[in-house]
Formats: sequence, structure tokens, C-alpha cells
Amino acid sequence: MPLDVLARAESLSATPTYRDLSDWVVLKFLDGVRKGVFTPGQRLREEGLARFFGVSRAPVRHALHKLEQLGVIERRQPRGMYVRAWTDRDRAEILALLDALILLSVQLSIGRVTEESFAQLDQIISDTRAAASQTPNDQAQIERDANFHLIIARASGNRRLVELMEQLMLPLQLYVKESHEYFQADFWLRIHCGLLEALRKGDLDAAIACALRNARESRAMLLRETITDSQSQPIRPEQSGER
Repeated sequence: MPLDVLARAESLSATPTYRDLSDWVVLKFLDGVRKGVFTPGQRLREEGLARFFGVSRAPVRHALHKLEQLGVIERRQPRGMYVRAWTDRDRAEILALLDALILLSVQLSIGRVTEESFAQLDQIISDTRAAASQTPNDQAQIERDANFHLIIARASGNRRLVELMEQLMLPLQLYVKESHEYFQADFWLRIHCGLLEALRKGDLDAAIACALRNARESRAMLLRETITDSQSQPIRPEQSGER
């Protein structure tokens, strides 16, 4: 599922126009999760979703399978499908995995980043600086951070690496309010400007040092909160009943 999935969902019409209706349902569902239409812990029924989206049950069934693969919903036997309730521990594990994948992407991409990609990275940093003087937009900042790392990962030529990073970044984009503290602009610029310079020079040691610094500071942020195995509160505070 491409990273721009949420931007694509925002632009979709209210009626299905996709050739594959299940993809249309996936995109509209993800947009609904981000906007709070579908909330963590909510039970999902094929017939109800079919009525909600104005499609038959077949594309809804296929969409639910895709959403389960993305980790957005979960199956609880024998009761059915539910919107996944992400906990702080889930978020910590996602960020730890992302740190490891970012480090790997830097190692695999050194010397392979094209001028076109460097121009895209420069633009993202420029946009982040410009946004610092404007009203904070957490969604935009998280998307800039995600795009920055994915551009580097794509330079590696490793499709699996990119797919894994996209999948891990999706819940952070869906639950922006609860994730924004880990994507502060000043921290982001300080680390990523150094990483970009190291990549330009082809300096692997410096690039790895920047990626490790990113991981250490991310870990320090996580340690500010107490995360235990017994923690069960979802990322989003809203509680919803069955619909």
C-alpha cells in the first residue's frame, strides 16, 4: 500500500469509481479511521459496512482482508473483526522497528541516492523550515518525516524494505495526535540535515552516526513515558460501541 494512501483517500469521491472496489473501500476506511468515523475497539460487520459505503458485501470482505494484513483491524475469534486498538507499547515497538529499518536503509542506500532524490530531500527540509513559522500541522510533519525516510529507502532498490517501512508508518499517520510528540520539527531538522549531508558526501560512517543518533533520541523520548506489558489503553482515547 503506497505511503500516499491517506492523501489519495482524501481526494476520493463519495461514490465508488475504482476498478477494484475493495481498494476503494480500503482507502475510504483508512480515511474514516483517521477522522474518527471508525474508532479503536469498534466491531465491524460486513453488512453494515456494505450499507455505509454503498457497495456489495464481496468488496467489503476483500477490503477487510487487506485491512487485516495492514494491521489496521484484527480478528477476534469467535466474535468477528474489530478496529485495532493501538497501545503505547505498540507504538513503542513500531518506532523501535522503524529505527532499525532506517539504519538499514541508510547502509543500503549510501552512494545510490540520485540527484533527483536529493532534490526531493532538500525540498522536504525546506518545507519543514517554512512550516516552523506557521500554525503547527502534525499530519503534514509526520508525512514529511515518512517521505524523507522512504525516499532514502527506495534508493536502496530493496522493495521489501520499503514495503515494511510503509506498513509500519501507517498507524503513526492514522493516529496523528498521539504520535506527534515523536516528530518535533527542531529534532527532525537537526538530525536529518546531518544525514542528508553525509549521504551527499557518500560518508557511510557519518550517515550511520546520524541514524544511530536518531534512534537514541527516539528511544529517550519513549522512556519519558512508562510502558508496561499490562498497559492496555489505546492510542486514541475515544471509546465507541458496536455500530
